[in-house]
Amino acid sequence: MADTGTGGSSSSGTQRSGGKHSSTPADNYYLARRRTLQVVVSSLLTEAGFESSEKAAVETMTEMLQSYISEIGRSAKSFCEHTARTQPTLSDIVVTLVEMGFNVETLPAYAKRSQRMVITAPPVTNQPMTPKALTAGQNKPHPSHIPGHFPEFPDPHTYIKTPTYREPVSDYQILREKAASQRRDVERALTRFMAKTGETQSLFKDDVSTFPCKTINPVAGHIVSSKMLCV
Repeated sequence: MADTGTGGSSSSGTQRSGGKHSSTPADNYYLARRRTLQVVVSSLLTEAGFESSEKAAVETMTEMLQSYISEIGRSAKSFCEHTARTQPTLSDIVVTLVEMGFNVETLPAYAKRSQRMVITAPPVTNQPMTPKALTAGQNKPHPSHIPGHFPEFPDPHTYIKTPTYREPVSDYQILREKAASQRRDVERALTRFMAKTGETQSLFKDDVSTFPCKTINPVAGHIVSSKMLCV
């Protein structure tokens, strides 16, 4: 017969190594299920007649078992949603096993085998809830004509009308002030552009950038005296 203590040592070794990552409820939740799978693999090895096993081998078979169970759950969920249901049934599991190439007729005999070992159920822990990034308001309940098994309404901020623009201003005084401000800005920008693109002089010797002035030269055909235009 196999040594049952080997599987336990492997599990305890994994527990010591995984203890560093069990600080959050989510880590504790998944670590407890991982340990249960390791106990299952160790029990199967014991039933098969193994007396000892390497830790790497137990970890590899644990990962294979976890992937197999996850694939069963994913496929069963797909079959369930394909028939417009939210909760998988036994028929979904059977169809999934058939699609994966498993002979379901051998399950009753395997479940009634004489050398099977009974494993203690893992501790009951609630699956950690994923915090929502944004929550605004209260979720709207289903009306009476919508069945209760339908998914809940999303957060109100995803469908409630929330305009992101301001209402147009219609006050006459505000519009006149805004138009005058825009006009001053345009004139100031134009005069600065003229001052930068031509020769300028300053009214102050110490500060040549405060009041730059542009020289107006006489134009052909007109009598214009040379003077300064301050910008």
